[in-house]
Amino acid sequence: MTRRLVVFLALGACGPSEGAKGQCKDSLVVGDLVITEVFADFKAPVGGSGVDEGKEWFEIYNASDRPIELEGMRVDHSRPDGSKLESHVMGAVTIAPGQYFTLGNATSDLVPAYIDYGYSADLGDFFNSDGGRLALSCGDSEIDASDYDTVKEGRSRQLTASTFPDYTLNDDLANWCEAADTEFDTGNFGTPGGDNDCTPVIVGACNDNGVSRQTVSPLPGELVITEVMPQPTGTDTDQEWFEIKALAAVDLNGLTLDRAAEMGNSDTVVSPDCLHVAPGEYVIFASKTDSLINGGLPAAAIRGTFGFSLVNGTVAAPGDVQILSGATVIDSVTWSDSNASVSLSLDPDLENATDNDQVSNFCDGVGAYGGGGAGTPGAINGQCTLLPPAGMCDDGVTIRAIKKPALGELLITEFLANPAPTPVVDGTTDADKEWFEIQNISAATFDLNELLITRIGNATPTPVTSGACITVAAGGLALFARSGNDAANGMLGTIDATFNFSLVDSGANRSIQIFDGVTEIDSITYTATGASANSAVASGKSVQLDDGNLLSPAANNLMNPTATLICQGATAYGDGTNFGTPRQPNVNCP
Repeated sequence: MTRRLVVFLALGACGPSEGAKGQCKDSLVVGDLVITEVFADFKAPVGGSGVDEGKEWFEIYNASDRPIELEGMRVDHSRPDGSKLESHVMGAVTIAPGQYFTLGNATSDLVPAYIDYGYSADLGDFFNSDGGRLALSCGDSEIDASDYDTVKEGRSRQLTASTFPDYTLNDDLANWCEAADTEFDTGNFGTPGGDNDCTPVIVGACNDNGVSRQTVSPLPGELVITEVMPQPTGTDTDQEWFEIKALAAVDLNGLTLDRAAEMGNSDTVVSPDCLHVAPGEYVIFASKTDSLINGGLPAAAIRGTFGFSLVNGTVAAPGDVQILSGATVIDSVTWSDSNASVSLSLDPDLENATDNDQVSNFCDGVGAYGGGGAGTPGAINGQCTLLPPAGMCDDGVTIRAIKKPALGELLITEFLANPAPTPVVDGTTDADKEWFEIQNISAATFDLNELLITRIGNATPTPVTSGACITVAAGGLALFARSGNDAANGMLGTIDATFNFSLVDSGANRSIQIFDGVTEIDSITYTATGASANSAVASGKSVQLDDGNLLSPAANNLMNPTATLICQGATAYGDGTNFGTPRQPNVNCP
């Protein structure tokens, strides 16, 4: 134990002339001695006596840089409120600097080997319930005092071993803990005369290489669940695990591991030491820590355990796991299917708390890590083939069949074919600001996935390609843009899909067409001037269908010659250079 330099002060010191309540032979100041351990309830061997006589003890530490003579120092023992006070005045004995010294309730001729000084019965019995208090004094000057509580038979109460013994630390019972596994007598545990062996778990704090500090709790998204093993080769309750990646420097202490579908069966990550993770580091939470039981997981990567089960997952009963800090969800994932003996592995290019919400961004783990199956616990994952099979999409919970719109369910309701001229910036042009809007005029949802977007004369239609389902609710709007870059497209905001052809505003082939395979779902054609002044393709203004006349593609062609059904956009949006209502309800035309 490293010794520290103590500055002696005249104020608060006591010497041989101090009053009759205990005249210290030595000159002591507050903090020279520290109460570090209390053993209040001896556990007798089987068939032996349970009496604590001669077996109770407490320990003090010389925190000064010199030998201290204890003769004349008074030791008080009482309840925490000072009642039932009993005292003992120390005889001649010296404690060396940095020495732990034990005092027990035995006579001087019968002290056990682990007790340095016997005070006989002077202090009475230590209290096994409701706590007690020990104090060291020179006359009226208190050198140190500490309460003790939470007594357990056969186990001492110790001041934390995480830092240097200090008289201020032992004032707080949160800095005390139950002795670990050092057996000083048969069936009895503690460290009389030596360094303590336990470190308490203090909420909101942790031991960082001997220094207590506040834990750094993660914010949402700073920890990302990157791999899950719901169906290991061996026993689920022994070999299940999941992996997280840290995107920031945080501590794992105090985190809750849980299933949203099984609230109340959670596990808290508890450790007196700081469980720190660096940005980019992968760590594991496992069912078991023993590598002989858990399928050969890398022991160095395990940071905690959980007792709940990672279910295999179905559409009706998805599997899930989540990490919380207090009541705040830091990250969560769900799955509706998993394969035996392989992990669910997030593509390494998508290691964030948004992309791991998509089931299609996970794939089977590769590479055997031990007896538990295939995966990369504690290491970067293998690349995935991300897109679901043809005709399928990822709705965030499961991979399902795409629900395509039928004729009469999708209506093109607004378009901007002639954006206002703006200076060319970073290679972008006016054409990058072209867009058109559709609306779901049916009573059911549909998906835009795998639809084809084109115009007359365009040889290569643009397919709507996405692993995630691009779903449009009944009555909902969706936006197709020439560019998905907000800085280039005039700050359109949320884009549902992009297209790669120009919405020409002059000449032939002025049209927009939407197909499912070879079946046309909706289309419009328009002229440079429109059917009327209201519908002309004017610079910087959209052409939109009257919001009160959304009937069907057949009844409401966007260039309907009835001028009251269509009009030009009059509302500035985005960067303010163009007018319209992209992905917002249209106006009622004048």
